[in-house]
Amino acid sequence: MSDAILEMRNIKKSFGDLEVLKGIDLEVDRGEVVAIIGPSGGGKSTLLRCATTLEKIDSGKIVIAGDTLCDTPEERAVYADKKMLLEIRSKFGLVFQNFNLFPHFSVRRNITEALIHVHKKSREEADAICDELLAKMELSDKADYYPCNLSGGQQQRVSIARALAANPDIIFFDEPTSALDPELTKGVLSVIKALAQENMTMVIVTHEMSFARDVADRIVFMDGGVIVEEGPAYDLVTNPREERTKEFLAGY
Repeated sequence: MSDAILEMRNIKKSFGDLEVLKGIDLEVDRGEVVAIIGPSGGGKSTLLRCATTLEKIDSGKIVIAGDTLCDTPEERAVYADKKMLLEIRSKFGLVFQNFNLFPHFSVRRNITEALIHVHKKSREEADAICDELLAKMELSDKADYYPCNLSGGQQQRVSIARALAANPDIIFFDEPTSALDPELTKGVLSVIKALAQENMTMVIVTHEMSFARDVADRIVFMDGGVIVEEGPAYDLVTNPREERTKEFLAGY
């Protein structure tokens, strides 16, 4: 029995004539932290967007926490029905590079809205989850603030709290620090590091090489829509096998 939380098989995705993903295979086990690195345009974010239903694949198979999101019985990918899609979406959290908080909602409402209206929690239950997560993010005093009153690092920590609120099986991070200055980056990375120590299953697209080396269990290097190399994080960064990986890492 596989302990994989995420299975992606032979994932293909094109935008018009541009083939962005050329048959990607990726598996992530429960409790594993996988960092995806590579140059811009290599397909990293597209792969993440496909895993989280923001983009539809052309063909391949995606299974999340045992439920099949899509498969390709013939030429084109066929997706699960609406009810199953909702079920699958509740199994993952997603943290964007530009926070994606609702500007007209308070911090509390940003975190509790989906808990109440999608996951059918009572307001008391949702508030209790929110308070616990804000304490964890060291933002207990910010529950009634609006996003515009927070720093970028604080906004990103709120969006991590929101992603954790429904107790997902896996969290995806798309360049979680790329919009932040170095000082704020540290705070967000330390939060992600703490989650890794709690055995949270995570897939992180990042350009922070030392963070990927120190926090991830495994690193996947993508370029040109394929996985060029993958392996234990420390080994891949310090002793890459492929010439293309060596070239890329030499820039850091």
